[in-house]
Amino acid sequence: MKNLTTLVAVATIATSIITIARADTTSVPRSETVQFADLDTSNVPGAAVLYQRIKNAAESVCRDLQPGRSLALMRPYANCVHVALSNAVADINRPAVTAYAAAHGVLPGDATIKIARNP
Repeated sequence: MKNLTTLVAVATIATSIITIARADTTSVPRSETVQFADLDTSNVPGAAVLYQRIKNAAESVCRDLQPGRSLALMRPYANCVHVALSNAVADINRPAVTAYAAAHGVLPGDATIKIARNP
């Protein structure tokens, strides 16, 4: 019984690793166009609607990494969505959208703040 449990655990881990490797080897990055000519992105309501459209597009673009029941895919999926969102916000370059995204933890261009320490 112990050998069967070990075999099942190894098979599950191997399947997760193969899935991640396959998802990372796509040669053409996915993209999705988000239309927003109908929105006034200079105000909060318009920025909120555009942010939601971008978020939906990011989730669609990253759908190959959706975790489902695989814990191993939770982090790659979240990272994919975050990077797609931050890149889109940077590309759009609208102050209200950037502020709205920042309020939701998304910095444009996936900017990372690094703090230097003196030894």
